[in-house]
Amino acid sequence: MTMRVLVSGVCILLISACSSRLSNWDPDDYTVASGDTIYSIAWKYELDPFELARWNNISKPYIIRTGQRLHMAPTAESKKAAAVAYATPTPRKGSITVRKGDTLYSLARQHDMEAKHLAAINGLKPPYTIQPGQTLQLSGTAATTTTKKTTAPSQDALPYDDRKIVWQWPVQGKVISTFKRNTVDRKGIKIAAKEGNSVKAAAAGKVVYSGNGLISYGNLVIIKHNRTYLSAYAHNRKLLVKEGQMIKSGQKIAVLGKTGTESPRLYFEIRKNGKPVNPIKYLPRS
Repeated sequence: MTMRVLVSGVCILLISACSSRLSNWDPDDYTVASGDTIYSIAWKYELDPFELARWNNISKPYIIRTGQRLHMAPTAESKKAAAVAYATPTPRKGSITVRKGDTLYSLARQHDMEAKHLAAINGLKPPYTIQPGQTLQLSGTAATTTTKKTTAPSQDALPYDDRKIVWQWPVQGKVISTFKRNTVDRKGIKIAAKEGNSVKAAAAGKVVYSGNGLISYGNLVIIKHNRTYLSAYAHNRKLLVKEGQMIKSGQKIAVLGKTGTESPRLYFEIRKNGKPVNPIKYLPRS
């Protein structure tokens, strides 16, 4: 009798524990798989990657782990945290040393700052010329005595860049498929070209994905250009850049191929705040 009571008690405890877990289980959450990144998940579900990170209280550099459950929509807690973050700017500390090839804009982008604010901190005036070996402060008040007005730093962990993007064609070829927002394989454009041709960055930015983990894209590169825009380059034969790498406009990033498709082509997408937009409206007339 005693043994039967003990077994019953254990079963009740196990059922209670399972019920507790189930009550916290949201079927709309996403379970992180091997090779996933915040950017690849956001791309797959057409979400803003920075908002996805915010909803899950994940700060830069947005590291996630296999098996982790991610909220795919804003929670009450994330909405509250966002309100607090926007009311209280996150201060930056330290300094950076200018290297050959750096510009004020590229350094501001790397440190998620407005170029004008970085310039004001260091007493720089247009055209914001900097020299290799020069030290720039990342925090402080405007160093100019002619005005007391300063530009507030970007809020929370969201990158900001107020520069206008000048787009260019990623490859020369024939557009064989145009944009159609509600068709799965037409959320960008397809450009037929010779296999082995160079695929170039359509604008300057940072590589946030380089791999073949997204179904139907083959070898894929995704570049973050600023807080608003991302671009993707799919079906490459070979990828020439790695995640985290800073890229210049027109820089060779891949070799054109046909991975994930039947003939050589580049599938090119532009995302605005996580949503596909028609690349033809952004690219120069050929």
